Amino acid sequence: MLQSVKSSKVNYVAIDFSLNSPGICIYNDKSKRYHFISYIKPKTGTKAEQAFQEEISTLKDVTLIYQPDFTLSSEYSSQELQKIKRYDKMADDIINLILQDSHQSDGYVVAFEGSSYGSKRSTNNIIDMASGASILKLKILKALKPEDIQTIAPTTIKKFAGKGNMNKVQLCQAFLANVNNDKYLLKGNFFHACKDIDAEKKIPKPVDDLIDAYFLSALLAFKERTNSSPST
Repeated sequence: MLQSVKSSKVNYVAIDFSLNSPGICIYNDKSKRYHFISYIKPKTGTKAEQAFQEEISTLKDVTLIYQPDFTLSSEYSSQELQKIKRYDKMADDIINLILQDSHQSDGYVVAFEGSSYGSKRSTNNIIDMASGASILKLKILKALKPEDIQTIAPTTIKKFAGKGNMNKVQLCQAFLANVNNDKYLLKGNFFHACKDIDAEKKIPKPVDDLIDAYFLSALLAFKERTNSSPST
């Protein structure tokens, strides 16, 4: 169950964590607005996707930052050290972006999307993801001092969007249809920019990650809006 929070005003920070394209959505219950953050690896996606990235990066409610070039050594021990340095740098950058795009005088409730049990990622990739996420969580605890930090299962987030087994295309369709009648979502430019997406095909990066983060952020804020607690 979502826990109660102490602050009268709260930043609900939702993180769809990955190493190449972390997506973050912040809903603040003072401004009643969402802000979307993408910390994406350079040259991700097709030329058309990269053009769309440049387009949404100009929007007031979107912060799109390209990651530094994290070059890894081919030598094992050096490679592992470089990985840790990468995760450390990513965590610092993401926290700075959250601070920049949130109301720092308000409290923080943070949630990560949990791992999917049906994931096709390799064991090494899962370990790397867990390592990077753990470093980020530790630094969030120290920097943001959140009133709550949670990990919410992907099926719970998808159920909030409509159905627990939805794929990326279906989630995008639910987002574009504004299935939860979220009037605050309509305030932002990002939602309207996404209307040009062909939701019958592959969803461009980083839109898929930002949509996941949106539904998680909206789920976090659900209790505050309705005085009820969706099960996680």
